[in-house]
Amino acid sequence: MRLLLIFSFLTSLVCAEIGYNGKSVLITLPSPSGILSTHDLNISVLAHPTDKNRGIAILPIDYYASAGDSNITWIAPGKRVSIPLSIKIASYPIETLSVDPAKVTPPPEALERIERERSQAKAIYEHFTPIRYWDRAFIKPLDSNITSEYGSARTYNGTLQSYHGGVDLRARTPIAVHATNGGIVVLAEDRYYSGGTIIIDHGEGLYSCYFHLSRYEVKVGDYVHQGDTIALSGDTGRITGPHLHFGFMVHGIQTDPLDLIEKINALFIPQKEDWK
Repeated sequence: MRLLLIFSFLTSLVCAEIGYNGKSVLITLPSPSGILSTHDLNISVLAHPTDKNRGIAILPIDYYASAGDSNITWIAPGKRVSIPLSIKIASYPIETLSVDPAKVTPPPEALERIERERSQAKAIYEHFTPIRYWDRAFIKPLDSNITSEYGSARTYNGTLQSYHGGVDLRARTPIAVHATNGGIVVLAEDRYYSGGTIIIDHGEGLYSCYFHLSRYEVKVGDYVHQGDTIALSGDTGRITGPHLHFGFMVHGIQTDPLDLIEKINALFIPQKEDWK
């Protein structure tokens, strides 16, 4: 029966996985071992949160990735399986924003700070903690409407062009911001662009980000549980008005946070038995 189950899983892997730029592909595997190898990433296969006999791998697709077909290779003891991957281009909105000119063209004295903060964030996001701190489905950090979607193509003050690396949630007055899941606080400080910032390490390459905060309720090194109040929302940093920016980093790459949460949370939904 076990061999039949594994054969069924391996057979299903020949079907192409479909991914979109800026989002993540979550692949379920018949064993919690090995790595997924792409042309530029080697991703550890993680334990499935509800089935110890299965594994998962989260593959983030860069926002600037081009459409096309490629192959991922699952490498595990005694196994080497090729998984087709088809990348498609998502349809994202376009936004034109007006902000403090200093946040678009920073003064010379701010450049060193910006570079220091960029390097610090890069080092945090690329660190792989081999421990899982999350143990349940993820939640949104506050119950509010989305005011700006992930991936929006943005033009600031008619010049600077970028994309929105998270989701903005309405918070016109300071309200409590909650941890999306269990984790360790690895950063809690004011930053040039993101203002009051908290980053939580959830382990295994997953980091959640909370920007533009007005007050911290936690400090670096604190362990937080899902739903704990970690801060109050605010209007700090490069911003057009008060709100919470909520983001997710996976293996050092920005990804659509709500899309990833939906995919991870689906792992906690019991699968119906196949009746044949």
